[in-house]
Amino acid sequence: MAQAGTSRARRALLALAAPLLALAPGLALAQPQTQPAPANRPVRMLVGFPPGGSTDIFARALSDELTRMWSTPVVVENRGGANGIIATEALVKSEPNGETLMFTISSHVTNRALYPNLPYNPLRDVTPIALVARSPFIVVGNPRFPARNLADLVRLAKEKPGGIDYASPGPGSAQQLAMELLTSTAGIRLNHVAYRGGAPAMTDLMAGVVPLSLLTTTQVLQQVREGTLRPIGVTTAQRSTMLPDVPTMAEQGLRGYEADVWFGVIGPAGMPAPMVGRMAADISRALSNPAVRERFTSQDAVVLNRPPEEFAQLMRDEDRKWSELIRAANIRAE
Repeated sequence: MAQAGTSRARRALLALAAPLLALAPGLALAQPQTQPAPANRPVRMLVGFPPGGSTDIFARALSDELTRMWSTPVVVENRGGANGIIATEALVKSEPNGETLMFTISSHVTNRALYPNLPYNPLRDVTPIALVARSPFIVVGNPRFPARNLADLVRLAKEKPGGIDYASPGPGSAQQLAMELLTSTAGIRLNHVAYRGGAPAMTDLMAGVVPLSLLTTTQVLQQVREGTLRPIGVTTAQRSTMLPDVPTMAEQGLRGYEADVWFGVIGPAGMPAPMVGRMAADISRALSNPAVRERFTSQDAVVLNRPPEEFAQLMRDEDRKWSELIRAANIRAE
């Protein structure tokens, strides 16, 4: 009798549970999931440059969308100085709990060869989360400079080795590295003139004090369209979306040449893999929002949306590529 009573009780319990199971199949198998961001706590998104530039614009566009998705404030914190080193040092000292992230750029890896006493290892001491976008540079000349294309520039440089100046925003800048890679690949020599930022470099370029420079397309877009600067070539494998009539260096015969600035999200070393995966997936979703993508394309950036493994491989490849160039050209950041 006891066994029959137990069977009847079991059937009664199953009958009561059936509607719940029908409403939520698999409920009994559900497992706790890693949250993409710390619950009810703000997330810091460090940026190693002052407000207003492309890096800051991109970081804020992404952070605003992640705030909406996570229902957790993702707050951009600008820690400018030392080419991003100050912000990165703060990142690597933070706990790997998802509360501190960084929106970084390609100088993150080139800093290792430029600064011998860097207080962290840019590959070992961070967690790559998502490669977000890439943006081209463009070589431009003052209209009084006779070069109209890469072939003209190479010919003039070979006629006067080291006799043609070019301006950059500063020693060790991505623009100097891109131009040094160009001269190395083309087999020519140009004379580097370092300025304290892109604005003074642009001023002297416009005035003809220096005949040549390599800058971002957004910096020179208006001048190129008005004819006050002459485009010579784009540094990426694909043409600029803002200046589609300007050929790339590769199209002009400089095979194997490619230089740009990339943007990505990193965290401190030791972040749990499930958290990294969830964050990468959410960043991918955020970048699929047309309004977010428009913030990137408005600065002539191509949204890439690459996962952690590809981002980590890019960082290793870029570290090797630029370290070799920096050593060979004896480039130093001052």
